[in-house]
Amino acid sequence: MNWSTVFAILIGFVGLNILIIFHELGHFFAARACGIRVQRLAFGLGPAIVKWHRGETEFRINAIPFGGATTMCGQDDLKRALEKKQKTIEDCEDGSIYAATPWHRIITYFSGPLANILFAVICFIIILLMPVLQVEMNPQIRLTADVPEYASLPCAAKDAGIVTGDWIYSVDGNGVSSWTELEEQLKNCSDRAFVFVVTQRGLFTVRPVDGKFGLLPAETYTETVTPGKHFFQTFGPAFKEVGIQISTFADALTGIFLGRNKVGETLGGSLSASEHIGAITRNGFKIGFNTGIRVSLYLLASVSISLGIANLLPITALDGGLILISFAEIIAGRTLHPKTYVVLQVVGLATVIILIPVLRIFL
Repeated sequence: MNWSTVFAILIGFVGLNILIIFHELGHFFAARACGIRVQRLAFGLGPAIVKWHRGETEFRINAIPFGGATTMCGQDDLKRALEKKQKTIEDCEDGSIYAATPWHRIITYFSGPLANILFAVICFIIILLMPVLQVEMNPQIRLTADVPEYASLPCAAKDAGIVTGDWIYSVDGNGVSSWTELEEQLKNCSDRAFVFVVTQRGLFTVRPVDGKFGLLPAETYTETVTPGKHFFQTFGPAFKEVGIQISTFADALTGIFLGRNKVGETLGGSLSASEHIGAITRNGFKIGFNTGIRVSLYLLASVSISLGIANLLPITALDGGLILISFAEIIAGRTLHPKTYVVLQVVGLATVIILIPVLRIFL
């Protein structure tokens, strides 16, 4: 494994951790706002290497720098209700999540995915604020006659008086400003008997031979910097892009359940982007710093949206399942039986554990 690969892995590792941290901070701040006491906010897994207290919350940085968790007050209430064989969770301690109203719990659970969506908005705003560097190949040419491997072939441009280094301004009256435009115009005129070509030295009449002009790019480039948008001009496009990506991903997930889409085709892009985020970012930086930053932010935003939407799936180990349980309690007018909570948590966790390798098989 070379250093380039190690660097790519580290970038991907850091990127995914940023998304997870934003997700957990969403839960943390929403819980505090809803009067739910957060016992612990941990960044990483395993034993703590650094921990401190602020208010009633213990903050931890754990040994394995991946993932995170927001532990809310209430586990003792559930344990006590099970021991006393109560039908509902009663006598909750102050700040318990089970003492909070279902609506407050819904807000708390939903705020994790919402934080991921807002993170994507921030990424797109930064992208829109950045100047755009565009690099185009100039319509400056080389003659095939001057390239040894093509020297034996006919060269219509040379016969017309065009020389290597000429800069072509127009083809049959159609202006060109890049090699791409020049190539397109030459293609459109390849079936004509003769074509008028204007260079910096004047007008030339070129007669294509078998549709060929005998031109190659001189491979010189022009860099154009387009200023980024003003800050307040970024909000509309940023939210629009987020909306498009949410709609696309949600529609794709719906397509799986309706049988329109295959699991691999739908989730492959998001999972692949998550896994290869470092490599893609590294390739972006190879092009240039500006491009590397833009690619990184766009990729992080896309994966963040996927993470947020995926967490809203109706699986009880995920935020979507917990939100569904809270809605069920609103309809029933009471909390669920303590055993029901435990069963749902075990089923949800088992579903996730089984789902991951199943997805690997399909992908």
